[in-house]
Amino acid sequence: MGIRLLQCCFLTNALAFSSAVVSQERWFKIELSIFSNENSADRLEEQWLAERTELSYPNGLRKLNKLSDLFLTNSLLTDPLNTTSSGNFENQRLTPEEVQAQIRAESITEIGPSPATNGTGFKVFDFLREDFLQLPVSESDFQQTNRTLERSPDHRLLFHGLWRQAVVQPEQSIPVYIEGGLAYGDQHELQGSLTIRFNENEDRVVIDTNLWLTEFSIVENQENQWSLPTAPEEFQSSSTVDSDLSYYPIQIYHMKQSREMRSTEFHYLDHPAMGLVILVEPHEIPPAPLPTPGF
Repeated sequence: MGIRLLQCCFLTNALAFSSAVVSQERWFKIELSIFSNENSADRLEEQWLAERTELSYPNGLRKLNKLSDLFLTNSLLTDPLNTTSSGNFENQRLTPEEVQAQIRAESITEIGPSPATNGTGFKVFDFLREDFLQLPVSESDFQQTNRTLERSPDHRLLFHGLWRQAVVQPEQSIPVYIEGGLAYGDQHELQGSLTIRFNENEDRVVIDTNLWLTEFSIVENQENQWSLPTAPEEFQSSSTVDSDLSYYPIQIYHMKQSREMRSTEFHYLDHPAMGLVILVEPHEIPPAPLPTPGF
């Protein structure tokens, strides 16, 4: 009886400490869309030279998680979708919308212990408190904006991101890997990274962009030889279609900008070859549920 009481006290204190740490952090919901400017005259407003363009990925880079990445892992050791009872999972592949519906149906907002496995296995996660998780379209404020971009003959939507994170000072900030547009072999039209952080006084959220938009050809440009950095191996897609064709970058447009932003306001970052719209809103993390007595 004494040991059980001690365990409950320990769990309660641990959760209280965790909640106190989280409460000190300032979380925000981030939503942004990156799109191309298809007007060639605008792209030629500036002079773009290969020898003046240095591209690289920062250290500590991470990718936005997807609900399916967190829910469908390592052979589904816990079989959360109950697929083994009704046949082969490969024959019952779910759409992202169906996966999201299943996740909600399985009460993903509840915190629980992770099942014991020999590998990484199934990860029990907290949807309301998970950082760098790509949120469903139903949470988006950019649906109309994205539809307008997709219908425009002068623009193409290349990337849309929607997630929550704690915003911190630059030295603790985590850059996010960006990839979008059409795929050319192991590369994409849009690649690079962006970082969301505070300014020095912590009264403004700042976005730092390090993005590049690439035009490819099967014929190499001998006069102006562009080079692209290789994306970190863990971010390279395993679904790339094998092809006998080789693709060469014949023009690269680099977007390296920083912008201080007011929260709850739309901000637009302009560039001759692309544009970015972003909305940053404060996010209050709901308190974690107390442990069940007797657990």
